[in-house]
Amino acid sequence: MKNTDKSILLFLLIISMTIFSSCVKNNSDDLRTLEMEMEELDSYLSDLVSEGYDIDTSDLGIYYILESEGEGALAQTGDTLSLEYTGYLLDGRVFDASSFHHSDSTWEFVFTENQLIAGFSEGISLMNKGAEMNMIIPSELAYGPFGYGPIGPYTTLVFVTKMHDLIPGAD
Repeated sequence: MKNTDKSILLFLLIISMTIFSSCVKNNSDDLRTLEMEMEELDSYLSDLVSEGYDIDTSDLGIYYILESEGEGALAQTGDTLSLEYTGYLLDGRVFDASSFHHSDSTWEFVFTENQLIAGFSEGISLMNKGAEMNMIIPSELAYGPFGYGPIGPYTTLVFVTKMHDLIPGAD
C-alpha cells in the first residue's frame, strides 16, 4: 500500500511541476539588449546596401526603401488610407499582415496621430497613392524594451507596404 501511495504522490508531483512549468513565461527574450538589436540592424542594413538597395532615413529615424513612387499628396492626419502591409522580423518571420485581417488584403482607415507605433506612422506619412515602400523600424520607434505579443524586446520591425488609395480628409 505504501508503494501505491508513493506512486500517486510522485505522479501528482510530476503533474504539478508540468503544469507550473508550462505557465512560467520563457524569459529568453528578456535577455535581448539594445546592443544586440543594433548589431543585427547594422548587419541587416549593410546587407541591403551590398545588394544595391538605396536606403533613406526619415527625420524620426526609420530606414526606408522607396520601391515605387506614388502620385499626389503625402498622407496626412485625417486622410482615409487604403494600405496593404506585411510585417516581418529581421529573421524573415511574419508577425502581422493586412491579409490576416481583411479578405482583400487592404486595410482602410482614417490616419490619426497616436493610432500606430511611431515608426509606422512616420513611414506612412512619407507615402502617397500608389507608393510602395519597405520600412525598417528600430525598436525605439516600435515596441522598445518590452516587446508586444510575438515581438520580443529590442526587436527591429520590417514592413513591406503599398498605398492603394489616399483620400484627403476634410480641412
